[in-house]
Amino acid sequence: MTLGTWNLTTRFAKSIRELSDTKGQMKLTTPVDIKPLEKRLTYKDSILFVGSCFADEIGRRCLERYFDVQVNPFGVLFNPCSVADCLGLLEGYGINAEQCSFIPEDVIETSGGFCSFHHHGSMARPTAQEFLDNANQVLADASGFYYREGWVVVTLGTAFIYTDKESGMVVSNCHKLPADRFERTMIDADQVYDALSQYVAARPERQWVFTVSPVRHLADGLHANTLSKATLHLGIEKLVNRYSNAHYFPAYEILLDELRDYRFYADDMMHPSAQAADYIFERFMDFALADSDRPLLSEAEKVRGMMQHRILNPGTPQSAQFEVQRNQALESLLSKIR
Repeated sequence: MTLGTWNLTTRFAKSIRELSDTKGQMKLTTPVDIKPLEKRLTYKDSILFVGSCFADEIGRRCLERYFDVQVNPFGVLFNPCSVADCLGLLEGYGINAEQCSFIPEDVIETSGGFCSFHHHGSMARPTAQEFLDNANQVLADASGFYYREGWVVVTLGTAFIYTDKESGMVVSNCHKLPADRFERTMIDADQVYDALSQYVAARPERQWVFTVSPVRHLADGLHANTLSKATLHLGIEKLVNRYSNAHYFPAYEILLDELRDYRFYADDMMHPSAQAADYIFERFMDFALADSDRPLLSEAEKVRGMMQHRILNPGTPQSAQFEVQRNQALESLLSKIR
């Protein structure tokens, strides 16, 4: 997205608020009131995003604005049990790397290459050894990142789980293997809580932000999707009420209520459009980012726009000067945030 597109999105977000705040006149949206966090995020903090494809969307936007971010080291994960499995491996690797490393017995062959039930298909590789080498390197890097005691943002997509009948393992992805190999069930709110609470409790200084993905799982059916999302909400509510370092960000409500219009959805009518994701990201910054770091975010937006600018005539003096200017702007920003 160009700087001009960002400015358009910012103006759109402002217009949404103005329409929502207008008194005595027609309201065109249902505003979602979000109380900012007491302990706020800064550019000095690390942020681990884990969960559904919506975690990818918001995590990528943070990365593009030069936050210290790692996003979905095992690929997209949809259910709370698989998210907990990821967190457990990141935690355990720092204690006993050999015991928590992936081994040949973890590898399965899929139509897309070699992968595991711990991972999304995007992590597949052409050979088993290539998969293991990559998966273990990513695990080592992500575990080191996890132990930096920064922030963790968890986005849950569904309360439905698939259990491999052969191993009894809840899988992160079925990898298009025969359906009769798996048993499909829906966990309850207490199981959502139990899957994640141990990690929140173990590190009280770490801030945890939980969201429910606004992406509907239409393959489950609309009614089943509603039950699934409600279960996730109830499980998260229990976490937030129990732990002072656990917080809820209403991405789900923003898309379904404040942006209740199909123009804010992608062509599949399930995922948010780029404009909607930009707006939700801006609301997330309002919710989480410290006021003191707002100028840094603005500076990061300008630098991002400069870095994305495509130079049409690279051989000209003007282009060479612009190249120097944007590199200097990037170095200046990084010196302030790292």
